Amino acid sequence: MPTYLVRTIKKHDLVGIFVAPNVADLAWLIDEVLDPAACEYQRLPPGGIIWEEPAVTIPIEMGEEEEDEEDEVLVPWAGARATEIWANHLYGGSGKWTKVGVTLEDLYGVDPDAPEPEPPPKPVRPSQPGRVLPFRRREAK
Repeated sequence: MPTYLVRTIKKHDLVGIFVAPNVADLAWLIDEVLDPAACEYQRLPPGGIIWEEPAVTIPIEMGEEEEDEEDEVLVPWAGARATEIWANHLYGGSGKWTKVGVTLEDLYGVDPDAPEPEPPPKPVRPSQPGRVLPFRRREAK
C-alpha cells in the first residue's frame, strides 16, 4: 500500500505521513485535519520512522494517572528519525509534488461553504372559492 508525504500547498507546512490505497482514501485521512484541496502529496519509497535507542514497550499500556495527564508524552517521538531515503524527501526536497485534487464536495457530495438554497415560493391560492362545472351525462343507447 502506498505511503504519502503530505504538505500544504501555500506554506509547505507538513501535514503528515499517511498510508492509503489511493488518493481518494488519502483525502479522507487528510480531512481529519484540514481541507484536502489545500494539500499536495508525494509518494514515498520504502522507508520508515525509527528509534535508535530503547523507546517504549508496545502495546502501550495506559494507567489511570496517564489518562489524566494531557501534557505527558507517552511515545518519545523526539528520539525518532526518518530512514535515509525518507529523510531525503523530508529535508532534501526530492520528489515531485502533486495536488491532492479531491475537494470536500467530492468527499461529501455537497460544497460545505455553499449557502443554503432559497426555499421555493409558496403556491398562489385563488382568491375565490372553487367552482363546480356541470358535465353532461351521456345518454344511454
